[in-house]
Amino acid sequence: MNYIVGVDGGGTKTEAVAYDLNGNKLSESKSGFGNLLIDETQAIHHIVRAIQDCIAPLKKQDCKYICIGLAGFGGVENTETIENALQETFSIPFSLFNDGIIAHAASLKGEDGVLTISGTGSVSIGMHNGHERMAGGWGHLLGDEGSGYWIAMQAFINMTKEEDLALPYSALSVDILSKLGYHNVSELKKFIYRATKAEIADFTQLIVKHAYSGDAFSRDILERAGIHLANKTILLCNALKLPPNVTIAIKGSVLINVKNVQESFIKQILEENPKANIITKDVSSTLGCYYLALKRIGT
Repeated sequence: MNYIVGVDGGGTKTEAVAYDLNGNKLSESKSGFGNLLIDETQAIHHIVRAIQDCIAPLKKQDCKYICIGLAGFGGVENTETIENALQETFSIPFSLFNDGIIAHAASLKGEDGVLTISGTGSVSIGMHNGHERMAGGWGHLLGDEGSGYWIAMQAFINMTKEEDLALPYSALSVDILSKLGYHNVSELKKFIYRATKAEIADFTQLIVKHAYSGDAFSRDILERAGIHLANKTILLCNALKLPPNVTIAIKGSVLINVKNVQESFIKQILEENPKANIITKDVSSTLGCYYLALKRIGT
């Protein structure tokens, strides 16, 4: 049985899935991080191992293509090392992409449209008539509006305003301080300036909790996040001159799991473009590898 292997290499894990030519899953495996920018040698080891474990139950000679999407791939200056490792280990045709490209192909089944992602960071990726364009994805210092990091930072910034104005701490601020083990906002700098983006974004969960409990400030942050993400999406639709019935998909823990953000996003999109088709189903990015590989093997 002929098959394709799709690989999604992220900052924490690498997932490999074998699909037959009809898109049915045949086998899967996981290993450690696949982001080459973290540690190239280790990342390549994880990627190779994930592929090996995935094809182990199958016949290697039946694998027609390996398609790989990697986090941070756009920042890799020299891809020769990973290309040589793949060629020497498997001798199977392969392609390497940024992980955003395979996520787009997965959510839109390889067709034109826009994928907007919001997790720790945020980005919109659009494809139309062979043209690719992005909006956002600048990272936390230059943007990432609507992301988990951005959402959490709005709460932290508000805490500094409460302190400067000698206002009573809100229930949300008290909960944040409690989680940090602090007693007052003046201690906040100890956390903010040493924390990773993911550690800061983790506080989004507390904001969601307070929003669901009726806190207007928390709800406003989440709604604004949805609007920011929608505006990036609309900007991309216009820049690529996508048709009114454009397909827009969403991905990432914030847009998929946070109801207030998703509802605000959809409302803003449909106000601008009532004919847009919005997909909210989350699918594995490895499926995008399947669609991209089909085009390369001419099936």
